[in-house]
Amino acid sequence: MIPAPIVKIYKTVHTWTGITCGFALFIAFYAGALTMFMEPIARWASPPAPGVAQTPLDATPALIDKLLAAHPEVREHGFTVHLAPREDLPARVTWEVELPHDESDPGHEHEHAHWWAALAPDGALVARQEEPSELGMFIDEVHMRVGIPGWWGSSFMGAVSLLYGVALISGVIVLLPSLARDFFALRVGKNLKRMWLDAHNVVGITGLPFHIIIATTSVAFSLGALLFGAQGTLIYGDKHRAAMQRFQAQFRQPQATGEAAPMLAPAQLLERVQAQAPGFVPEAMTYQKAGDKAAVVRFTGREPGYVMEHRYAAVVLSAVTGEAVNDSLRPSRQDPWWRTTMTLAGLHFGQYGGAVVRWSYFLLGLAGAWLFYGGNLLWVETRRKAQRKAGDELPVQRRDTYWLAAGTVGVCLGCVAGLSATIAAAKWLHGRVADLNHWHEVIYYAVFFASIAWAFARGAARSSVELLWLCAAATLAIPLKSLLAVLFPSLGLWAPGSAATIGVDVTAFVGALCLAWMARATARRVKHGPVDSVWSARGAEPAASPAVAARES
Repeated sequence: MIPAPIVKIYKTVHTWTGITCGFALFIAFYAGALTMFMEPIARWASPPAPGVAQTPLDATPALIDKLLAAHPEVREHGFTVHLAPREDLPARVTWEVELPHDESDPGHEHEHAHWWAALAPDGALVARQEEPSELGMFIDEVHMRVGIPGWWGSSFMGAVSLLYGVALISGVIVLLPSLARDFFALRVGKNLKRMWLDAHNVVGITGLPFHIIIATTSVAFSLGALLFGAQGTLIYGDKHRAAMQRFQAQFRQPQATGEAAPMLAPAQLLERVQAQAPGFVPEAMTYQKAGDKAAVVRFTGREPGYVMEHRYAAVVLSAVTGEAVNDSLRPSRQDPWWRTTMTLAGLHFGQYGGAVVRWSYFLLGLAGAWLFYGGNLLWVETRRKAQRKAGDELPVQRRDTYWLAAGTVGVCLGCVAGLSATIAAAKWLHGRVADLNHWHEVIYYAVFFASIAWAFARGAARSSVELLWLCAAATLAIPLKSLLAVLFPSLGLWAPGSAATIGVDVTAFVGALCLAWMARATARRVKHGPVDSVWSARGAEPAASPAVAARES
């Protein structure tokens, strides 16, 4: 039995760590849930193009020869041959060209021009520069750094992840004395605070293994560079630096010899990699120094049975001889420390177990977001000043409860509405704006900050209903865009062309229905709930007005 004073201390720790990092964790969990289907979302947002299938793999050698003749700079930059067709892959061959940038600004992110190439029906080369949709990557950026760019965002989320771990430990300790009695207790009735607390406990405990994985891996990602750097300097010294240099050398391009040599056909190289790395499933092959005697092909893909982030699983062959140049980057051959790092990445991003794990992570991510949203609402409801008896004047609520309630509604629902709005806008934006990906950012942040302002202006009660309806409408707009594409082809939209893209529409439609149900339920609570609550629109104006609440001292 844990002494009551200890439980009380941990309850305080749990409450304040949850409130401190609740906003950031809601954004990270909600956006993180969407990243489970980052690839289908990117496919949904990509317009029809010639596609990988237009140029058969057997015709790819002719495509490569014509590409190198028309665009010799590709030899230096490298290019990728895609093996599996997807909507977000415009053609069989794609490549990037780094644009000029200011060398005096080390913090400036390098920008690239994106190109694709295919063979026309008559065998002529078709090469075009086209900006792809990076909608999925933007959602992942919101997930990883909650919109704070670069090193600052990673460091901030590292600190948040540490507090998240403290909140998990303290929450378990608080619940331990009553765990057997309250584990599956969900007391539905007039005492809404009790019901919300029961739901909070059930969701938190049942999802505890998932939360431990996410908290641990988040700290490793966000603070890993700092920890590895300090460890190398203080413990291993030059040995660590030399090991890192050897590892990084595996990812560098080979040095060109200046001696031309014919390359094996992609189909032949594919046979070689399947023979030399049985079990490895290649998805793309990237050529480096094409046409040179030192040319190599980097096959990226996955190796079933291993937990790993797929983009880092690779086998490198000589493009001229087909011999293995580097076979230590696939999971079964990796060094222990790199294998550990990639396992942490695979655990965090749910890249194992197929569709069952992806859907489980998606639902657990949404449940986790609700956990932080509900935790803040519990704190607000616990601290509201109640009417002492019938007929008493309504009490003026504390300023902190008003501001936290409004902030919780604005930040959390603003994130939901903003992400739905920027996804729904994808099909309208393509071909109509110069900087497609910049506009995705503009739409998200405009909706996000406007929602926060609306919540503070209208109060938590009224704005919660209005913003939930906004979330439902923005989410419903996603499948409506596809429906409009079917009904009115002249609009320039495009209909989903695969099970994955149809799944995006179906999931968004179900999500919109859930949000509409939440809006109706919240409206009933606002209308018929206790009048002395910040969640009631029936109370006296001073109870919901920050101007009046500010006179409290």
